[in-house]
Amino acid sequence: MKLVHSIRMMTTLNKSHHNVAIVGGGISGASAVHKLLSLAPNHLQIHLFDQGRRGVGGRSSHRKDEHNRRWDHGCQFFRADTENFQPVVKDWIEQGLVQEWKGEFQSFHCDDVKDHFFGLPHKPPFYVGVDGMQSISQGILNLAQINHGDLLKVHNGTRVSHMERDETSKRWFLYGTTGNAAFHDTPEEEVKASTTDRVSLGIEEGFDAVILTDVSSSFGGWHRASAGVPETFAKKVRDRVGARIPLFTAMIAFKSKSKIAFDAATFGNNNVLWFASKSNSKPGMSEMEEECWTLVSTPEYAIKKIQESPMQDPKTGSFIPQTGEYLQTVPGPELRDAFLDIINETLPEITYVNAQRWGSAMPSYRHLDPDASDIQVISDVPYDSCKATFIPNESENSHSWNFTSFIADEDLMLFQAGDMMSVHTPGFEGAALSGMNAAEHVMKVLSRHQGSSP
Repeated sequence: MKLVHSIRMMTTLNKSHHNVAIVGGGISGASAVHKLLSLAPNHLQIHLFDQGRRGVGGRSSHRKDEHNRRWDHGCQFFRADTENFQPVVKDWIEQGLVQEWKGEFQSFHCDDVKDHFFGLPHKPPFYVGVDGMQSISQGILNLAQINHGDLLKVHNGTRVSHMERDETSKRWFLYGTTGNAAFHDTPEEEVKASTTDRVSLGIEEGFDAVILTDVSSSFGGWHRASAGVPETFAKKVRDRVGARIPLFTAMIAFKSKSKIAFDAATFGNNNVLWFASKSNSKPGMSEMEEECWTLVSTPEYAIKKIQESPMQDPKTGSFIPQTGEYLQTVPGPELRDAFLDIINETLPEITYVNAQRWGSAMPSYRHLDPDASDIQVISDVPYDSCKATFIPNESENSHSWNFTSFIADEDLMLFQAGDMMSVHTPGFEGAALSGMNAAEHVMKVLSRHQGSSP
């Protein structure tokens, strides 16, 4: 389909004004927004696109049901191990977005340091969002809109599926899907029947730069998160990502408070369950009458389930979202049963069981290790069954790998951020720092293009 935009030839825009698109509303995207607006608030118009069914947050998502049962069903907590991140977290605490999570944290049968408390040294502080982990990204974006008004537009329930660049104006034009067809778990038949695909997204004059925060945007079009980026850029992203670590999380609720002696724990010798976290022990969630737990699988278990129930149809190549029925009857109960076997004591009645598949839960850099021979490829995506360590590794990686915490193509004005790009601590911290670093670089490039600093 030929796309015609007469507006592309317009020259009425102030040359110091730049339009930036950010694809993904997790902590990388939110951090990029904050950094951009702190550097040049009067010279930017930012549009953030997020396809999450429950709003922004990405892998730091939170779930709440009609009975006020609540779970962080992705990222459970984070640390602040690098000097660059510590003042950021201090600001979040002062703004009321973050508190320290205090509780009884244990590690069972963990002989290797990488198994200690979910791959971390067993010592606090551990931080969480004051109203669930998702509230951090949402809070950052809310504050940005309060402080900067219409300079930030957030497009929820919007999936970028295609992008084109006009070679005259050098601006990007984004297209995609809105509404129910945008969501990751919507049945494929419903997505194909949708008439909203390739709707023009954002603004008519296009974008001077695009920051992508989900590495799946550079994978094949079959993937629901693919953004149709140019193959030259997509290959750079895929080469950097290498393998990824998949996980399943289960959410369960006990009818009343249990006598479980810990608030969170790592299980080093279990093939199914890696980590368990009690929602009620986190700031802002202690008022719940029912006791809610998030159970995190081992990568080994997740790979087995992805092989049994693949993400791509082998005949048609179509994406296969996992249904609620499957999640509630297979991984949910299996993780629940593994948890009950470990606790091995009388517990209250279980009133709720559900699950979530995270195909790209965490980065794995073992593809750079010639001895990492157990990486498995499923639907052209390499997966690592290794339990990742979250121990800070910034200096080691930055020197030996010799790359920044993001990918930049200054000719195309495309930038990829996120923890799978980062040389910093994997997970939340690395993702936030990557978004901020990418935003700083974008502003430097835009300043060079216009010939003066903003």
